[in-house]
Amino acid sequence: MNVNDQEELVQALINDINRSSPYKKKPAVKKKWMTVSEMGNLLGLKKTDRYWLLHKDLFLHEEYYGKIRINIDSFEKWYANQIKYHKVTGEEPGLELKNKTYSVKDISKLLGICESCVYDLMKKDIFEVIIVDYWKRIPKKSFWSWYEGQSHYRTQQDKEKDAKIEAESITMPEMARLLGIKRNNVYSLLRNKQYCSYFEIVVIGDKKRITKDSFQRFLKAQSTYQLSPITEYKEVKQEKNPTLSNYRTSKLLTSNNRAVNGNLKYLTMDEAALLAKISRGMISKWMSEKKFSFIKIGSRVRIDRKEFEEWLKIREMEGRTK
Repeated sequence: MNVNDQEELVQALINDINRSSPYKKKPAVKKKWMTVSEMGNLLGLKKTDRYWLLHKDLFLHEEYYGKIRINIDSFEKWYANQIKYHKVTGEEPGLELKNKTYSVKDISKLLGICESCVYDLMKKDIFEVIIVDYWKRIPKKSFWSWYEGQSHYRTQQDKEKDAKIEAESITMPEMARLLGIKRNNVYSLLRNKQYCSYFEIVVIGDKKRITKDSFQRFLKAQSTYQLSPITEYKEVKQEKNPTLSNYRTSKLLTSNNRAVNGNLKYLTMDEAALLAKISRGMISKWMSEKKFSFIKIGSRVRIDRKEFEEWLKIREMEGRTK
């Protein structure tokens, strides 16, 4: 017999002795009960608080020979479904509760809205609300059932998806401007049996939009409606002030004359009045008082936009301090 065979034989004998030995170490038996003191120490509670919690019957406990014992499994179940008490070991409470429900703060972060807005939603009874340790929580199943049935509130993840869809679609007013027609005519087009099949409609935040691809299909399929020439004017395309952009677009639609509008550097008197929210006559009065620079081109007056907007800001600040 060689050395390796001898070592294997010895190991086999040792294993046989360990299996049959009355002194071998037995596996530890899982503890099922603990004392009130052990529970109190685990939660960092003083004697009065321990018994006050115990008498609320939140978990199973029984009395043996005059001493109260707490069922550990029942205690752990309670601990996983509450958020008020914390173990001194640092183990996080409410894991099962958090897995099944959302807090108001969770919903606030999820939807990107303030916590007071979440409470307003809860008052409308649109989803189930439960009370845990005096705190309101929303079952996840109930929340997502409500969320899937609406499109006004969006999670950050869905907002990113919406942004992609938004980039690939246009609004009804945008379609009206592109075609040089009124918004009411857009709705008539979408209902028209001759054209409705061309349009693909998507909904973002309760608002209907038309995909750019379907809009292009519509343009190619007919000759009655085509892109308005005003969409090529850089003054309209580059204007960042939506109020001014809409005003200029409206003027172009009715006159088809770009000269009736100002541009990125100059404003007409009507545009200045629109931005300042006052009458054209007051603009004329300010001009006579030389409050800002302006130029005359034939019969037309053009106001230096940068200087006018800066003067408006100064005027507003002075008005607040008075």
